[in-house]
Amino acid sequence: MSEQTHGSFSHETGTLESWRNRRLRVLGVVVALCFATLPISAFLQQSPPAILRSASEPFIDETTLPNIAWTCPMHPEVHELHDDTSCPICNMRLVETRRVAAWTCPVHSVIFERGEGVCPIDGERLVRMNLSLAWTCPEHPEIDTLNPGLCPIDRVTRLVQRLSPLPHEDHTPKHGGIFFMAPDNWHHIEGVYPGAGRIAVYVYDNYSQPISAEAVHGRIVLEEQYDVEANEVREVVAYPLAASSDETYLEAQIGNQELPLEVVAKVRFDGDATEDRFDFVFTSHGQENASPSGSELDLAGPLQPTSDSSAALSPSSIDALLAVAIPGDPKTIVREIVDRNSDIRKLLEAGMFTEIYIPALQAKELALGLGSHMVNLASDRQVVVTLAVKSLVRSAWLLDWYGDLGNRPLIQEAYSIFETAVNHLRAAYEIQ
Repeated sequence: MSEQTHGSFSHETGTLESWRNRRLRVLGVVVALCFATLPISAFLQQSPPAILRSASEPFIDETTLPNIAWTCPMHPEVHELHDDTSCPICNMRLVETRRVAAWTCPVHSVIFERGEGVCPIDGERLVRMNLSLAWTCPEHPEIDTLNPGLCPIDRVTRLVQRLSPLPHEDHTPKHGGIFFMAPDNWHHIEGVYPGAGRIAVYVYDNYSQPISAEAVHGRIVLEEQYDVEANEVREVVAYPLAASSDETYLEAQIGNQELPLEVVAKVRFDGDATEDRFDFVFTSHGQENASPSGSELDLAGPLQPTSDSSAALSPSSIDALLAVAIPGDPKTIVREIVDRNSDIRKLLEAGMFTEIYIPALQAKELALGLGSHMVNLASDRQVVVTLAVKSLVRSAWLLDWYGDLGNRPLIQEAYSIFETAVNHLRAAYEIQ
């Protein structure tokens, strides 16, 4: 009896071990596939070095520190003012961070200044970017803390400020074009239409540093048609993209075209199996050696599309656009969300995809402000508002992300979810 029991137990253990081994093998394959989706260059790339500022020459005044915010360990482009949310991309728990604004040269990113000005190397206007701020020991770089003080190892040496560049913080066009991020979250491209029947496409890494276009392939599509029988979109007019002689950019000869010009760039990076789609809407001829203009985006008036208005905004204008005061009345909050929804629709229709994040993230903050007012609603409406807020917050982040990708179909899909959530809020609060 005992032998049979022991034999049965051994058999079950073997089955369990076999199941575990299969599960581990499957997990290993999944992990391998996840890494396989990254471009090879991502493994070879090193992030720009951090900048250390001594206690005697700090970059910021340590008596007035930036507020604590929250970010995702895997997606540092996520920046939240609340600690009660998770990463909208991977659902990981957010961690504390401090960020500080700095100004750098559009091309020479080794320059960091405390305020606006011109690049001392090429005279171009400085652009704003955010840096991660922490403190470390001069002789023990493994120490990382969010507050100044003394080194915890010797308790004598003052900590120094460590400013680290963050990925995806500089989406400023370098050649006066339109700047998008690729879905792999690493590559970036800039499309420029200088006229004379020519389109140029520049390629960058996730720190907006230029990379070779040698391993990048694609084409410019001028016309597409939907085939009802095949249930797919077919290209009618397309031109190949070829690397320039010095491999610094791709170009396509498309013949003289009138403005505004809508084109689709379909690009494959580093031998990827799938193509990425980028929808460009050019309203003027770009100048490849030009810096962004100083014009500002006005959402209150009629929208006049520019090549990339958000990149041209001054830092104070960006802060003002993203800042939103939460009204004390929930119906007023919903009305302001409806206004942002209208702004998003205008931007989408105008092809100004990189500006969509402004009203989308404003609406997100407004929607989160409804939380303290839901106790005054009937229970059934509380459920509607809770679900609508969750849907709006996630779709706002998707609009921000897809706007950076420049993929019109994905933006339209996210906007459909966003607009549905807005309509549910309108119904719950009886807003016409």
